[in-house]
Amino acid sequence: MSSTGTWEIGEIKFPFSEAFRFSLENIKKRFTRAAITAASVVLGIAFMNSLMMMAAINQQVSGMGGIELYQYWLLFISLLVCAVGITNSMLIAVTERYKEIGTWKTLGALDKHVLELFLIEASLIGLIGGLVGYIAGLIAAVVYGVAFQGANMAQISAALFATRTLPMPLPTAPALLVLSLVVAVGISLAASLYPAYKGAKLEPAVAFRFEV
Repeated sequence: MSSTGTWEIGEIKFPFSEAFRFSLENIKKRFTRAAITAASVVLGIAFMNSLMMMAAINQQVSGMGGIELYQYWLLFISLLVCAVGITNSMLIAVTERYKEIGTWKTLGALDKHVLELFLIEASLIGLIGGLVGYIAGLIAAVVYGVAFQGANMAQISAALFATRTLPMPLPTAPALLVLSLVVAVGISLAASLYPAYKGAKLEPAVAFRFEV
């Protein structure tokens, strides 16, 4: 009881470590859904990396490189499609978990806790998708260099580990790894904001009445 004679409810705390563990368990439990969401990230990031690495290889082999304006538009569209795919997948994921969200809230979870859980889950999916997409883009660029440019591995290595393609204080390949992870997590978070907010604002009574 407070000094004013009224009862006060203590603040409900949800440590980040627990939220992280809970989100990881949700991904494992719904692996197929998480894999579908991650696939959107993988395709977008793989296209971005292969495009930039191929430009670096072209410059190393033939002295001609750079990315054309239309290729930037293709990259923008591919990342936009990636974001739309993530949003759609997360909306379905939230809808499928209405009763679960209602249970969380009846046990004391606040809106911010539900929002945090979905955003951590989206970040993890983005991180995994970004890493896989980077590897896929790297493989595609190497195959392109060998098969279509006749480059040897020494030329490909020189192209991928020379600092000139990106305005970052890292060689091309490591810089693209950092960029891939940042873009993947950023897109996943941005695309998941609305679905996560929708789930966070769900009333328990409404959640328990909903039938999938």
